[in-house]
Amino acid sequence: MNLQNDPRLRNMHPLKREILFRLSHTATAMSPEQILPQLMEVNNELKKRDLSFSKAESEIVIDILSEGMSPQEKQKINMLRSFL
Repeated sequence: MNLQNDPRLRNMHPLKREILFRLSHTATAMSPEQILPQLMEVNNELKKRDLSFSKAESEIVIDILSEGMSPQEKQKINMLRSFL
């Protein structure tokens, strides 16, 4: 998927979008367990800048990170929703 043209990201803060692009590139080869520390790091980075992902944005992040995963991996990553 081409995130640059994803209509769901059109109204997202540019910094959040940049962080999501970076996360999506690094997370493609990671298991759900490996993604969790990355998500925590992203949330910390956003907090330092007085930003956070909204509930809707968090859903988009999970959808993007779970693309191409097996059903078992998607189930695991869905459990990570509470960390966003």
